[in-house]
Amino acid sequence: MKIRGFHITTYLFIAILIIATLLRLKCFNQPLVDAFSWRQSSTAMMADNFYRRNWNIFYPEVNWIGPGPGYQGREFQTVSYISALLYIVAGQYDWVGRGVAVLFGLWGIFALYKLVKRVWDKEHALISAAVMAVLPGSIFIERSFLPDPAMVALVVTSFWLLVVYLQTGRWPYLLLASLIGAWGFLTKIPGLIVGLPMAYTMLTILGRQRILKAKTLVALGLFALLALIPVIAYYLWARHLALSYPPYHFAGGGANWLWNAGLEQWLSYDYFLPDLRHHFTIWLWTPPVIMLALIGLPFRPRRAAARREIVNDQGVINGSVQAPWLFHWWLLAGVIYYLMGAKELVGNPWNFHIINPAAAALVGHTILLIGSFTARSLRWPLALFTTTILLLLIIGMVGQIGLRWMYKSYAKESYQLGLALREIALPDDLVVTVANDIGDPVAIYYSQRRGWVFPPAEPEKAWDYLPDDDEAIRLFEELCTQGADWLGIVNEHYNELLENNPKFMKHIERTCELKQESSKWVIYHILTSEDVTK
Repeated sequence: MKIRGFHITTYLFIAILIIATLLRLKCFNQPLVDAFSWRQSSTAMMADNFYRRNWNIFYPEVNWIGPGPGYQGREFQTVSYISALLYIVAGQYDWVGRGVAVLFGLWGIFALYKLVKRVWDKEHALISAAVMAVLPGSIFIERSFLPDPAMVALVVTSFWLLVVYLQTGRWPYLLLASLIGAWGFLTKIPGLIVGLPMAYTMLTILGRQRILKAKTLVALGLFALLALIPVIAYYLWARHLALSYPPYHFAGGGANWLWNAGLEQWLSYDYFLPDLRHHFTIWLWTPPVIMLALIGLPFRPRRAAARREIVNDQGVINGSVQAPWLFHWWLLAGVIYYLMGAKELVGNPWNFHIINPAAAALVGHTILLIGSFTARSLRWPLALFTTTILLLLIIGMVGQIGLRWMYKSYAKESYQLGLALREIALPDDLVVTVANDIGDPVAIYYSQRRGWVFPPAEPEKAWDYLPDDDEAIRLFEELCTQGADWLGIVNEHYNELLENNPKFMKHIERTCELKQESSKWVIYHILTSEDVTK
């Protein structure tokens, strides 16, 4: 059906993008104080340092390790660098970083639509895009100042272009797939898990060709090299940065992987399945999405089994250009990823975003199955449309209920502490902060100063809890020696320190002067050794 030259599908897809945009603009002006405060603050710091200090994208820098330089071994800074460039035009606001994430998220929905349309059909593609638009985990992650929305959008785009090449043999699509895939893998390395469904898709489509030319295999080999060589080179450089500058932090490093702790220890923690269940049932997917995905998991899309005769540019006739089990292999890749990095994933759940496109496609497939069955049973032409809308509304409404906890301003006191430090501290002063979430640098970010979280970050050592008195005094004295000027503590942990660390607090009272106190935080000016003596 066409309306004034446009197919009705075009209007439906535009409506999907509008709904996706509106859902992702919720709390758009919120400071970086929600459930992902820690990671967003670090991303924002890197954008800030590009904007204010050094435009070299190969030197991502944070402010929470002292006077600096605070270079770290991080992923390629797609989101933070684009945000820094936009600061020149729009000014430095948190919504700029969120806006970049939203735009990548919308691009990802478009790319998923094109991919599903290629490997399944138009009906599956439209419903899959709609599911991705209302999927709660996608909504929240794609409005957060994080690299994950860009990574997923770029990887899905690369996959779509690869499929176009496999179906047509036109090499410009393969070249674009390589370049965009490399960009996606650089933006965040978990994107590499799509290598498994990509391999399945190549074997499925090429395996059904009547003639398979050697130059096709060579082209695919070059595709892999072109996509992977920049990634390997960049992450070797990132590793060099991590080994060269304190606190010697490499993104994704630490003891969060199976080979660090061992299988026996992870089994003793039930392989972190309680945490996994919490994330998926509360906000990432929610029970309706999980149920629909499980229902559709055993079923092959019927229309994907249909033969389509297409002659590509090489004169090869493809007996079938579809890949019916693509998204099943994508989820399998996610399972393998979890088996290796369960602790990393449940601790940093935005990393699960890489499997959201597969979930959206499988849920879309289930919705189409249920709608088609209902239409046949009731013999009602509008049954498919009505069923689809009803199930999408259920996913959306249940998801919004779960997301209430994610939008909550957990770091509001830390944000206010940072603003207070910005007012009282000189531009070159160094600050030490104890935020709502121990180790969160959000107060440092909003202070627009450099300094340390407390306890300070140390390689291969947890710094997300308050140490005992003697250790706290030792660490604090080290920071004083390195030039710390101010100490800010949110009220939540100030009361905790008074109760559990009286020796450390007496040391603070002896070596610092209380400058500001409120119901939200306290700020001390750290005295010099001469002032302490006086």
